[in-house]
Amino acid sequence: MTKTKKQNFSKHAKVSPSLNGILGLISFSTRIPINRYITIKEMAGSVILWPYIGLGIGVIGAIVSFILNDVLSFSNILTATLIYCFLIWFTGFNHVDGVMDMGDGLMVHGDPEKRLNVMRDSMVGTGGIASFFIVAITTIASIASLQSIYLIPAIILMELCAKLSMVTSMVFGTSDSKGIGKEIKKGMDYKVLVVNIIISLIIGYLLLDAAGVMAVFASVICGLYLSYLAEKRFGCVTGDILGASNEYGRVVSLIFVILNVMLL
Repeated sequence: MTKTKKQNFSKHAKVSPSLNGILGLISFSTRIPINRYITIKEMAGSVILWPYIGLGIGVIGAIVSFILNDVLSFSNILTATLIYCFLIWFTGFNHVDGVMDMGDGLMVHGDPEKRLNVMRDSMVGTGGIASFFIVAITTIASIASLQSIYLIPAIILMELCAKLSMVTSMVFGTSDSKGIGKEIKKGMDYKVLVVNIIISLIIGYLLLDAAGVMAVFASVICGLYLSYLAEKRFGCVTGDILGASNEYGRVVSLIFVILNVMLL
């Protein structure tokens, strides 16, 4: 293990939640306009609260799902499609961009530096389009597969899990030398992550019992795997990897909810 990697594992998070930091994360995570000057340092200090901002996004998504499913009585597939479209729109397409950039980078043959250059390129290639298609269609199919009784709690939980997967991927792996990802990661370490996981497990159990617990664990494993994959293929964990972790964490948590519901 290199010196740089050791520093990443042993670093101490700069945890200092503030109103400005929370508003900054809300502004970054949603289309809600925040007309306020906010620094990256303030946002990094509030990263510990990011999963619960995801929980709030999930509540808004659940309200939309209630209107579509219970009030308008749309079909399962149309409801699922509109919920997913709303969520990626409401979150400003930020994390979808990460999925596509990571997909393009993984398609490249060569050393990590070459893959990084492709991932940072503004052009979208076949790998990016295919990655987004896979994530989108699997997410929509997963939402459509949920029984009505599980729809609202699953929508709430999947957004918490998406953000939990993202903050998990911050902890392990070398920081990128460019972009805001390096600064944002300063607000997270393994101790802070453990606290977030414990709280998320409690929320998951309250929402969906054992299925919720398994969904939370699955999202954490997803974040760990993506950080490992990024370290192996790109040599670091970039902001795009964090965004991809959000999208993959959402769909993985949904799949595990469905699996647990089917088995129990």
